[in-house]
Amino acid sequence: MHTTRRSLLRRSLLALPLISADLCVPLLTAAEVSSSSEQWYWYPFHNFTMKATGSETGNTTTWMLIENSPHQGVPLHKHLYEDESFFVVSGNFEITIGDKTISGGSGTYAYGPRNVPHQWTNMGSGRGQLLNVYTPGGIDKFFLAVGMPIRSSTEQLQVDLAAYDARTKPFREKTGIIRLGPPKYPQHS
Repeated sequence: MHTTRRSLLRRSLLALPLISADLCVPLLTAAEVSSSSEQWYWYPFHNFTMKATGSETGNTTTWMLIENSPHQGVPLHKHLYEDESFFVVSGNFEITIGDKTISGGSGTYAYGPRNVPHQWTNMGSGRGQLLNVYTPGGIDKFFLAVGMPIRSSTEQLQVDLAAYDARTKPFREKTGIIRLGPPKYPQHS
């Protein structure tokens, strides 16, 4: 008997109401538990937490949620080994990729291919969040190795940036993160 895709889809949709909503409850409970026990880290110019690491995604992606204050942002840099996508969760960010700059609030998206210089800055009046997705995964190992654990997404550490940069530069460059210039507002850490 020959079965078409359409008939398979129709049968699947007819069976869908038979699936119990109770099957979804453990998923929601697990999501609520993981979001309340997030570990945040300080890294120059922003704090971050990993939403998914390379080892959790079969090394296909790394998902990192960042949070920072107004006028904080990363130095101009490029990645040799990863493409990077940017999705504004909250706040207002300016994102520069190559010679193009966009600004936007929640829902704004930008894509940065590997080897293309880019940077982002919180241009809002309050704290903002940006979801960075790296493809392929694995860059999380660098950030988790050099990030400093903090108690909350808003905690600000007082760090000698010159000493920190000197200590982490060899590892950053080995990971393929090449710094090309300062942040838009270099006085903020």
